[in-house]
Amino acid sequence: MPRTPAVKKGTALQTEIAKTRLKEGEAALWWLGQATFCFKIGEAIVYYDPFYRDKGQKPDTLQEMPLRPREMTGATLICCSHDHLDHTDPLTLPGAAKASPQAAVLLPHLARDVARKAGVPARRMRVMRGDDACTAHGLHVTALPSAHMGLEHDPKTGHRYLGYVFQGNGVALYHPGDTQPYAGWRERVDRFPLDVALLPINGNDNLFYPQAVYFCANHRPRLAIPIHYGMFAGNTEDPKRFTGLLAKNVPDQRVKVLRVGERYVYRKP
Repeated sequence: MPRTPAVKKGTALQTEIAKTRLKEGEAALWWLGQATFCFKIGEAIVYYDPFYRDKGQKPDTLQEMPLRPREMTGATLICCSHDHLDHTDPLTLPGAAKASPQAAVLLPHLARDVARKAGVPARRMRVMRGDDACTAHGLHVTALPSAHMGLEHDPKTGHRYLGYVFQGNGVALYHPGDTQPYAGWRERVDRFPLDVALLPINGNDNLFYPQAVYFCANHRPRLAIPIHYGMFAGNTEDPKRFTGLLAKNVPDQRVKVLRVGERYVYRKP
């Protein structure tokens, strides 16, 4: 089966990321497939859950991924949400870290162990526990606990699954990684007036698309973007089901369905 082609890839995409200039209240996003993103917020570049497989590599993928690890250049931060393969990938993360030698790597404790075994230098890594924050190159990053297979917490090492809120250039953007609803999630998210919310919709130990609609109804982000679909057979969802239910139940909610490799510039109204 042919993979869905990327809109832009390789050197052309690298150049577009590097040359994108943003005004106050703007952020640029590139969907690289599944949960993998590149964000540009002000001058800061973030790669989130870097994952790459070429055609024929296992696991088989339904989407063409537009950037090889060595092409993930110019990053200020590389963020991993948890230790699963498509979020902290031992085949992708070391190459991305090498391609962006100035980038700090933010990740939870178990993901750090994966990264260390894959060869990412310990000095590059900053372990986040959940409900903590850091600042890098003018970007304030808050780690919020997520509940993927469940809300797993160790008093010594913190939460196993994380999402991150990025605040900078007058914009607040939330990528929850993989999560299901849990007690206390609403109160944590309500601390942030969200401009952009990236919402998984596949429903496999993750939000089902109606739950992503409920998120929009409760938190009212200025823009919602469905993610975490279209990569693996048997673990996907049609984003039209999300946008259709959203139009019915939260009709004034702005939504954008991205294509892989496409740039989208969010502008605060």
